[in-house]
Amino acid sequence: MQQIEITVEALPIVKSSIVLKEKLLSVKAANYLKRLKGFEKKHKIKSVEFSKEFAAGKLGDDAEWFDWLFVYEAYNKIIQQKKIIKGV
Repeated sequence: MQQIEITVEALPIVKSSIVLKEKLLSVKAANYLKRLKGFEKKHKIKSVEFSKEFAAGKLGDDAEWFDWLFVYEAYNKIIQQKKIIKGV
C-alpha cells in the first residue's frame, strides 16, 4: 500500500472531498438500485441470477439485457468504492 503525505492545511480539503465523494456515490447507488429493482420486478428474477443466466448465454442479446447488466455492474462498482472510502 502506498502512503501519501498531506499537509495540515490540506487535511480539511481532503476530508471534505472524501465526504462529498461518499455522498455522490450514495446518490448514484440509490438510483441504480431503484433501476435494478425495476428490472427484477418486471422479469421476476434477482439481478445476481440474471447476471449468471446472461453470462451463460441463456437470455439472448436483447438491448434491455445489456442495459440491466450495465446497471448491475455499475451498482456493484459503486458499492466497492463506498467500501474503500469507509476504510480511509
